[in-house]
This record gives sequence, C-alpha cells and structure tokens, in this order.
Amino acid sequence: MVFIRPEFDCRGSGGADVSGLIASIKYALASEAPFDTQNLCFRVLGTSVVIEGQVSHCSGDDFVRRIAEDIAGADRVLVRVGCPRSNGLSKTGHSTSKENGDA
Repeated sequence: MVFIRPEFDCRGSGGADVSGLIASIKYALASEAPFDTQNLCFRVLGTSVVIEGQVSHCSGDDFVRRIAEDIAGADRVLVRVGCPRSNGLSKTGHSTSKENGDA
C-alpha cells in the first residue's frame, strides 16, 4: 500500500497532493476497517483533513482517527464520526427518544 504524505495547503497549488492524501486515507480505511466506511465524508480545511460521518462500530471514531493520523499526521486530522445507538436504546436499556414533548 502506498501512502502520499505531502506538505499541503488548500490556498496553494497542491490540489493533486491533497487529492492523493485523501485517496490514501480512504483506501486505507476501506481495506482495513472492520465496518462499512461508505458513510464517511472527507474534505480539507486549511491544512487539515476533516473526516465526518457515521459508522456502525462503537469505537469506529478511534479507528478512523488512528488510521488517518498515521497517514496525514496527528496535527492534521479532525474526526467527527459517530455511531448511532441501535434500536434507540442506551447502554442502560432506557429509551433515548424524547417522548411527550420532553426537552
């Protein structure tokens, strides 16, 4: 597997470098993740790679962060990934939905 780790900046002329970096992260996640990564969105903000979306694994955000930081560097990754609670139940078994207009 080849990883592209350029010095990039969205204000510069490194469009190909940025595309290659994002492609490297996407490919690594798709090939190594024990969960589906199709609901992840990748973009560049300044000199950081922003990864947003949801995964079906409860510790998926940590996995995504670790892989992305290994490729792009820890100071260049921002991860906003969550895992929806299955069936609307919390870990304690109580409903997480708002009922009767409670806020």
